[in-house]
Amino acid sequence: MLEVNSHKHLKKYYQHNLALWPHNLTLTRLISRSLSRKDNTLIQLSSDSRNFWWPGLLIPLCLHKNNIVLILSERQYRLLLEVELAKLRSSRLSFDYVEGIELNPSDKKICLLRYQDLIFANENDLLKNRQLIFPESEFISSELRESMSIKITPKDWENLIDSYSCFEGLILETHERLSRSLFSQSVGSDALIRVDHRELLVLKEIFKDDLPSEMPWKRAFNVVDNEWVTWAKLDHRELSWDWHIQPLLPLQTLSGLLSKNTFLMLTNSGQSDSYFLDLNSKKFTFTVKVNLGNKFDQEPIPLFVPKRQPLPNTSHFYRHIIRQCQRLILARTHPTIILVDDLQLRLQVASELAGEFGLRVVHETTSIETNGIVCCSCNWWILNQYDLPTPDQLIFPVIPLPTLGSPWIAAKVEMLKYQGRDWFREFLFPETLTILLKSLAIVRGKDVRVAILDGRMHSRSWGKLIFEALEPWVALKRLLPY
Repeated sequence: MLEVNSHKHLKKYYQHNLALWPHNLTLTRLISRSLSRKDNTLIQLSSDSRNFWWPGLLIPLCLHKNNIVLILSERQYRLLLEVELAKLRSSRLSFDYVEGIELNPSDKKICLLRYQDLIFANENDLLKNRQLIFPESEFISSELRESMSIKITPKDWENLIDSYSCFEGLILETHERLSRSLFSQSVGSDALIRVDHRELLVLKEIFKDDLPSEMPWKRAFNVVDNEWVTWAKLDHRELSWDWHIQPLLPLQTLSGLLSKNTFLMLTNSGQSDSYFLDLNSKKFTFTVKVNLGNKFDQEPIPLFVPKRQPLPNTSHFYRHIIRQCQRLILARTHPTIILVDDLQLRLQVASELAGEFGLRVVHETTSIETNGIVCCSCNWWILNQYDLPTPDQLIFPVIPLPTLGSPWIAAKVEMLKYQGRDWFREFLFPETLTILLKSLAIVRGKDVRVAILDGRMHSRSWGKLIFEALEPWVALKRLLPY
C-alpha cells in the first residue's frame, strides 16, 4: 500500500510542481518498497537528477514515519528546511520530524541528523532498530571525517596548563620542542606539517591516569592511534600553530551501526569510486541495487580539451593555462568558474587574470558581477554552486587529482602503499572522478562549456577513463567567436 499511496501523492504533487526529472515515480516506489521491507538498498541516480529527486524521497517518508533517521550534510539540511518542505506543504503533506537526537527518540517522527549528531547518537547507542537514510551517500566518508576532526589551538594549550599547573614545565617543554621542530620544517607561510601521532602519546604519558576531561584534549587522548593522521597548520605572523587531527578510516566508525541497522543510500557516485571501495572493504551488503536513469539520455556537455597541451610539470604549462583562460573568457557575458584545488596556483591564476580583467575576478565569493570570474577550489564550488547564477563555462586548468600536499591525503596513500594496494587506482583516481562529476552535475543540460587544460587528458591512459566518465559530451575542436 505504501508504494501505491506514494505513487498517487507524487502524481498529485506534480500537478503543482513541474516534473524536472523523469525517474521520480520509479524512485518513490523503490524507496517505499525499501521502507516497507526494511531492505538494505543502494539507488544510483543519474547526474541529471541534481536536486529534483527530493520529492521521490520525501513523499514516502511523509506516509511512513516509523523509526526513520535521515542523515544530512549542512547544505542538505538547509535545502530541506528552507526549500523542499515548503514545496511539500503546498501539496498538503505533513513531514513530521524532530531535529537532532533525543535520549528517548520518538518512533513516530522522522529524526533529522547532521553528521556530528550521528556520531554522538552512535557513540551513545541511540539508534537501535532505526532505518538510516543517507542522501548523497558518496560523501559519507568526507562528512564523517570533518565531523570527527579535532582541532587544538594555542588557547587549548593555555587552558591545559591552567588546569594542570603541576605539569606546567613538562607541557611547556613538549610544546616548545614541537614548535621548534615544526617551524624548522616549514618552507612557506601557513604551511601544513605532518605530526607523528605518537607525539600525543608522549603528552598523554605526562598525565598518567589523571587525563584531562576538557575538550578537545579528552577526545584527542582517547581516540588517537595509528589510524588517525595529525598535522600542524603554522601561522608565521603569530609564530603559533593549530594541531589538526582526523581519522584515516572514518567509515569504520559506522561499521557496527550499519551491520545492525537497515539503511538506504542514494548516490550519484559510480561503481569504481573510492566510496564503493570503502563500503566493499567493510563488507557492507545491499539487498537491492538499482541504477536510475541512463546517462546517454542526458544532454551532452560541450567539452574543450585540445590535443597537444603541455603537462603540468613542464616549464611552459603555467603560461599555457593563463593564455587559454584569457581566450576562453574573452567576450563572455555570464560568469566563468575557474577550478583549481592547489591554493598557490589558484591565487597566481586569480592575480594574473585580475591584471587582465580587473574587478571581474574574485576569489571564492558568491558576490560577483554578471560576467564575473570566480577562482575557487572544486569543493568550494560544489558547496556554493546553488548560490551562484548558471555560468557560461567551467575551466579546469589542472585535473583535480587530490594533492599529496594534504597531510590526510598523503597519510591515506602511505597506508594503502603499506597494505600493498594500488593507491592511485583505488583512491586518488576515484576521488578525482567523484570531484569532477559532482562539479559538473549542476551544469549538465544547460549548455555550459567545460574546458580542461591539462595535457594528461590525452597523454595518460587514465585520461581516457575521465573522458568515459564525462559522457555524454561533444568535443569543441576550436574556440569560435561568441
